[in-house]
Amino acid sequence: MLAVGMGSTQASAESAPFAAQIASGHLTKAQTAALKAEVDHYLKVTGGRQAALNKIDIPGGEVLVAIPGEAHPRDFAGGNGMAAAVDHCLDPDQAINNGWFCAYPEDVFQGTAVQWYACGTYPMNFVTHNGSWSNNQTRGRQARMYGKSGNLLYTTPGAYSSDAHGNWWSVWKVKPC
Repeated sequence: MLAVGMGSTQASAESAPFAAQIASGHLTKAQTAALKAEVDHYLKVTGGRQAALNKIDIPGGEVLVAIPGEAHPRDFAGGNGMAAAVDHCLDPDQAINNGWFCAYPEDVFQGTAVQWYACGTYPMNFVTHNGSWSNNQTRGRQARMYGKSGNLLYTTPGAYSSDAHGNWWSVWKVKPC
């Protein structure tokens, strides 16, 4: 968890668990507070474990939280808070069909990235309406999206496939395998 009320980006290591990461991103007090609020929200709804300033480990994958107002999450976990974090589904340096399925709460693959690698059924109780997804699983693998009562809503085309303008409104669970 981040310490609230830090006066600068040069917080000491004792004042916050992720002070060096805050400093590496040259975050302002307002950016730090906004990111903390987003991370706290995702921690609450996913039950995950915070592994870095903006990274949450969740069953089967990870959540990389974007600073509100920024298009993509930053790489605080890698030590360069000014660089973009690795997106396993969209990063040009990542292989096609590398086994990942990614969900985004905003259109055109923007905002926080929820990325799963392991097969399983996972809750989607943290996305409200519009968004996008990218299926970069092994070739031909399909993901399934389920409604509140467990009903199948949608099956993606085989990997690689994506939807830059998806609708998460009715989706309660995702099975990316």
